[in-house]
Amino acid sequence: MKVDSQMGDPRVATQVPPSGVLDELSKLLAFARETLTGFLELVSLEARRAALGLVWMIVGGLVASIFIVTAWAGLMAALAMYIVSLGMLPLAAVIVVAAVNLISGAGMLYWCIALSRHLLFSATRRQLAGAALVRPAAP
Repeated sequence: MKVDSQMGDPRVATQVPPSGVLDELSKLLAFARETLTGFLELVSLEARRAALGLVWMIVGGLVASIFIVTAWAGLMAALAMYIVSLGMLPLAAVIVVAAVNLISGAGMLYWCIALSRHLLFSATRRQLAGAALVRPAAP
C-alpha cells in the first residue's frame, strides 16, 4: 500500500496498481539481458587474460629455445675441441661434428614425418563419410 500524498491524510492509502503480464515479461527480459551482459563481460575479460598468458608463453618459449640452441652450440664446440685434442685436424673435427648433427636432425625430421600419418583422423573421416567398414563376425 502506498500513502496518498495528494490528500495529505496519511491514513488514506491507495492501492498500487497490479503489474501486468507485460510488465513482468519486461522485467524478466531486463534481468536476462543484464545477466547475459555480465556473463559476456566475464568471458571477454577471461579471453583477454588467456590471450595475454598465451603471448607470454610464446615469448618464454622463444627465449628458452635461444638458450637451448646456444648451449647446444657450446657443447658441440667443446666436443670439437676434444676431438682436436685427440689429434684430429680442427677442420675435420668441425666437419665430423656438423655431419653428426645433420644426420641426427634428418633422422628427427623423418620420425616427425612418420608420425604425421596419425594426424589425418582417418577413422573419424570414415565415420563422418558413412563409409565405416562393417566386418562380419568370425565363424
